[in-house]
Amino acid sequence: MSEKGSLRNSSGVETLDITEIAGADELYHARGIIRESEQNAARLFGAARTLYSAEGSSLCIRAMAYLALLRARRLGLPARLLAGRNAHKTLMTAAALLDIEIDWLWPDAADGLLRCTPDAAQVEARLDEHAYMGVFITSPDYLGNRAQVRALAEACHRRGVPLLVDNAHGAYLRFLPQGQHPLTLGADLCCDSAHKTLPCLTGAAYLHIGPGAPREFADQAEQALAMF
Repeated sequence: MSEKGSLRNSSGVETLDITEIAGADELYHARGIIRESEQNAARLFGAARTLYSAEGSSLCIRAMAYLALLRARRLGLPARLLAGRNAHKTLMTAAALLDIEIDWLWPDAADGLLRCTPDAAQVEARLDEHAYMGVFITSPDYLGNRAQVRALAEACHRRGVPLLVDNAHGAYLRFLPQGQHPLTLGADLCCDSAHKTLPCLTGAAYLHIGPGAPREFADQAEQALAMF
């Protein structure tokens, strides 16, 4: 490609694309400008801590599963997750890698597999039946349907169980007149794909740790992202 053609197809950031050298920081050992940017994002979203992913929400989902598993091991809980059946396939591959058992929350027969919005009473009943390391839901789903995150978070917290939310399609929810973002509604762990509904390049995503989440999630989040 000619130099003229190359410039025509550029986005303007190419000259700033430098490697991990002094002053440029390192994504999964952020101590400089990336860490400062993540802290700004945490304040913007109301998170206890926010970390960036360059592999979309898929990486964040793996990290969320791993964080919940580390907590379960510490507490002597089974590696067992209660999850909505419309979860992204990344949750299944993460469970296979981490040897996590998944029990499913099934959608109503009329809804189809793309939609799964369990009510809080249903989830609380399941939590009374078995010990779980966490509850995982997808909200919004791929058709834009949102779960009752606040009620689900309250049900989970009454049982001492963290709520994990795949919010890949809902980063914009923080910026509505009345915030409807999962963190605002009580989620403990949440991922947003910035490249879906915000002006970011492909692969940009956030891993958020909720302000009421177990402290260890924030302490171990960087390790969890780096491991995958």
